Amino acid sequence: MKTYLTLLLILSLACSSVDGSAQTQQQEIDSLIILFKGSRHDWNEYAKQFIRIGEPAIPALVALLEDKSLSQWTRRIAAMTLNDIHSPLYIKTALNILTDRSEDPTLRNQVTNGLKGHDLSYATRELWKVYEEESNPWLRSNIADILLTSDTALAYQAYREIYHANDGYLKQQSLLKMVQLRPGESTTWYLKGLQTGDWMTANLAMDSLITTRHIIPEKLVDLYNHSETVEEVRWRIVYIMGNRELPESLPLLVNALRDPSWLNYNEAAVGLSRMPADQVIPAMKELLNDSNPLVVKNADWVIRNRK
Repeated sequence: MKTYLTLLLILSLACSSVDGSAQTQQQEIDSLIILFKGSRHDWNEYAKQFIRIGEPAIPALVALLEDKSLSQWTRRIAAMTLNDIHSPLYIKTALNILTDRSEDPTLRNQVTNGLKGHDLSYATRELWKVYEEESNPWLRSNIADILLTSDTALAYQAYREIYHANDGYLKQQSLLKMVQLRPGESTTWYLKGLQTGDWMTANLAMDSLITTRHIIPEKLVDLYNHSETVEEVRWRIVYIMGNRELPESLPLLVNALRDPSWLNYNEAAVGLSRMPADQVIPAMKELLNDSNPLVVKNADWVIRNRK
């Protein structure tokens, strides 16, 4: 009996301790909510405290977010804080705001970060409807990011549309996501990127073709040899092949060394100087008999830099 009473006392004290801890935490949340409502530039300091607390703070933050009597600023900082906590407990509220066309457009876009990475396959139809109705390319891109873990076919379709309709960051990121979804098509998409007038996308495509495992070098050779391929695109291909150890690299670089464009023959010379001497020097010695003195000069430079 004495042992039983002792255990009962211990359990009672433990429960009291848990209850006390929960009460203290709730008091902290209530105090932070008051401060959060009146915050401006210092809002991030309170947000850090909510993030530290984690899921127990979600109900209070959701109540702020759903309260349409509050300023849009307060609702937005509540959304940003909830996005950082990134809990499944926030999904329902975020989805409701995203699909509510009467809500502030900025707020609707804001909550998308809280939905990314979650499986929302049950809401695919509704998400796609929002995507089709929206003209804001940033919101469309964010919805595509949500679809990435919910419906890959629709995500791919969305990224493809965004890629063709935009330049800069959105085009670049859409290219990355399409290749992520269909790596077997990476060479085709990266070659399209090489030829775009958007420098961000072109540079991404060039760097990616240097590092990707999914490459079809024959397509690069064909594009280089195509009569309508512009000088800058040919240079990008020479740069890529000069930084990859591929069987097709040596003949393409030797060909580029004869290119009348200084951009291309200089890049070819640099690329050849990186390759194994036993492969490069015999090919360069053949070029020493070329009728073009510039080609001879460049071949001689490569030989001297490989010895």
